[in-house]
Amino acid sequence: MLGTLGLWALLPAAVQAPPNRRTCVFFEAPGVRGSTKTLGELLDAGPGPPRVIRCLYSRCCFGIWNLTRDQAQVEMQGCRDSDEPGCESLSCDPSPRARASSGSTLFTCSCGADFCNANYSHLPPLGGPGTPGPQGPQAAPGESPWMALALLGLVLLLLLLLGGIVVALLQRKAYRVQSGPEPEPDSGRDCSEELPELPQLCFSQVIREGGHAAVWAGQLQGELVAIKVFPRRAVAQFRAERALYELPGLQHNHVVRFIAAGQGGPGPLPSGPLLVLELHPKGSLCQYLSQHTSDWGSSLRMALSLAQGLAFLHEERWQDGQYKPGIAHRDLSSQNVLIREDGSCAIGDLGLALVLPGFAQPRAWAPPQPRGPAAIMEDPGGLRELLEDCWDADPEARLTAECVQQRLVALVHPQEAQPCPEGRPHSHPEDWPPASAPAPALLPGSPQPGACHFGVQQGLCSRNPGAACASSDV
Repeated sequence: MLGTLGLWALLPAAVQAPPNRRTCVFFEAPGVRGSTKTLGELLDAGPGPPRVIRCLYSRCCFGIWNLTRDQAQVEMQGCRDSDEPGCESLSCDPSPRARASSGSTLFTCSCGADFCNANYSHLPPLGGPGTPGPQGPQAAPGESPWMALALLGLVLLLLLLLGGIVVALLQRKAYRVQSGPEPEPDSGRDCSEELPELPQLCFSQVIREGGHAAVWAGQLQGELVAIKVFPRRAVAQFRAERALYELPGLQHNHVVRFIAAGQGGPGPLPSGPLLVLELHPKGSLCQYLSQHTSDWGSSLRMALSLAQGLAFLHEERWQDGQYKPGIAHRDLSSQNVLIREDGSCAIGDLGLALVLPGFAQPRAWAPPQPRGPAAIMEDPGGLRELLEDCWDADPEARLTAECVQQRLVALVHPQEAQPCPEGRPHSHPEDWPPASAPAPALLPGSPQPGACHFGVQQGLCSRNPGAACASSDV
């Protein structure tokens, strides 16, 4: 073998490599798996192996030898696929990698000079320090006891952790046996205790299903009603919506009428809290508009009734000794607006509504006098201006529901436009109590009468941030 290796002393003179390409010895022993000949360009340097290869992807040569007790036998030589750590060496300094079989060890080297992999510089004696033993790489002296102690400590720690978990589970089980079964959540039990049964309530069919409740059509004492049934887990939502519907003074033609609260359920389903509300068979505004074509007059009347209901919710008032706070709906959409038999709208689903902070008692102050007469402009362009004002980019400049209501009144009844009667805003006569009825006390911050009308000298509901009209749900 040493004679064969000595032939490579003549190779640099026989094969001249380009200055930017590394030239290495190429050899692959019979039976070796995988080939590295594609990593370079093979050159014929002699009649038989080994041969010469000019590297294509790196400037690094490698060699692999199998060291046995008798001799070192070359296994592979060639080009590496990339420049790796160790390639900066100018000579082949093998290092042990793995045991090929019993009594033999593989050594590899990487180097960065032409034909540097033709021979190794030296090989450590078989079985010396750093040479893989029969069971793989040998640990340094004194390393095995420390590793054994570390593994033992880890096992003990896991055992302690497992024992603590078992003790905690046993203590919890013993506590349950002594104290009896855990009580059920109080929310559902308390709710069922305070709610009456409604034996005359009949369920017919499901109208709508949502995340917190299902709405059924049914009858109560011969009257068609809508039944909003809540599951036990949604008792908090039921209580919040019930509290809003039971507020004093919350009765309006364009807000869904509340009838009763109780408990029950359809058929074999478990009993739960429910609200009984006014039923509107024509369905939601979304369903109605998808199935019907509405003319100009009907569309304006629907818009006006919706604005009237929303303005009523927003309004804070004292009437007949009862205080009604302002309410923000917070979920107004065509799905939550219902169509009445006369084609007007009624606002429903107060599940997300919020009572706005206000006065706890009426203030002793004189309501301001209404402004002077305002001439109502009869142009169809008023609707466009109304929509633009509702969509203003500045929230402070948007119209309140009260302003929208008054503008729609002017669009629906332009022939009846006249100066506002003293003490109440201008609107259709049927929407206000007769002169003999006491007008509700408007509280500070409410839109002033006549402030939201079309005017010849100034526009409807001025965009001045200090004007009476402020932001709203519209």
